[in-house]
This record gives sequence, structure tokens and C-alpha cells, in this order.
Amino acid sequence: MTRIARILIGAAGIALVIAAAFGGSSPVAAQGQGDDKAQIALGENIFKGKAAGGLCWTCHGLDAKGMKGLGPDLTDKTWLHGDGGVDFVKATVKTGVMKPKQGSTPMPPGGGSPLNDRQVSAVAAYVVSLSSGK
Repeated sequence: MTRIARILIGAAGIALVIAAAFGGSSPVAAQGQGDDKAQIALGENIFKGKAAGGLCWTCHGLDAKGMKGLGPDLTDKTWLHGDGGVDFVKATVKTGVMKPKQGSTPMPPGGGSPLNDRQVSAVAAYVVSLSSGK
């Protein structure tokens, strides 16, 4: 085996080890880009009521721009109860907002839907993507 062949085989092996460590089968999967898009897509479907009985759209609108007196705009960079990061959004979706700073309608836990942790994470990824321009 030539020296170049050994280097190429070694590099391929390292890439597979890294991918496996991240739960993927290729360097692209290791980066998580495909998973992020799939998670955001699931979150959008939940948000818009197409999956998991999601009700987010009823107060935030199908475009997530908010509905006066109900739910605030989720597409801008203004966050009323935290920093707008994914952990904050997950916590907000899980626990709800009992005393909103705008409007008089509280948000129940899960937005009124019985969402599991995976679904909460997907909704959070979608909501964060709205205000971050992803």
C-alpha cells in the first residue's frame, strides 16, 4: 500500500469515527445540518397545527406575527420574558406564560397541547429560526 493510500484510508477512518461520535454516518450528519432542518420543519408543522395537535398558531397566527391581545410576534427580535435563545423558548413552551407582559391571555403549558420533549425542542427550534432569520 502506498503512503498516499494509507493517509486517505486513515483520514476516512477518522471522519467515520467523528460521525459515529455525533450519531451520524457521514461528516454532514456530524455537523447536524440535516437534523436541524428536519427539526425546524417538524416544529413548523406542530406550530401550524399540522402535527401533535399543536395550537401555537391560534394565538401567534399562522405567520407567527402575533395576534393582538393573544400572543406576541415571534418573528421579530423582541422577547418579552427572556433572551430568545433555544433554552429559554423550550422552557417557555413547557411551562407556559401565566402572567403575560402584553395582552391578557395566558399561555398554558405546551401552548395547550400535550407535547413531549422532542416536540417541544422542535417547536423551540422553529420559533428561534423565525427571529434569527435561519
